[in-house]
Amino acid sequence: MTPYTYQRGETISLALDAITGDPAQVSAISAAMKAVPPGRSEAPASAPISASFTVAARPALGNDPAGWTLTIPALVSASLSPGAYVADAWLEVAGGVIVTDSVAIRLRQSVSA
Repeated sequence: MTPYTYQRGETISLALDAITGDPAQVSAISAAMKAVPPGRSEAPASAPISASFTVAARPALGNDPAGWTLTIPALVSASLSPGAYVADAWLEVAGGVIVTDSVAIRLRQSVSA
């Protein structure tokens, strides 16, 4: 999977689109990321959460579907080590829990910071 690349100290922001179903049926949502050890493509299940995203609902706009914006603030990003991470989200709906596919995130050290 191709990673989304950010620099330490930069706001990490991801869009989670509600491409099927009614987003109003989602009763709770949480998202987090974990570090991926060197030489691996996934974080071990027992790895601690490196950072949790704040989640903000967003309405449909033009051709963009409704969904959520997942954000890790710049101050939190600055405290993370450079390297590879994976993130996913848990959505609670009337029928149970939906876990999104993981996305890869690469955090680089900034030249200017």
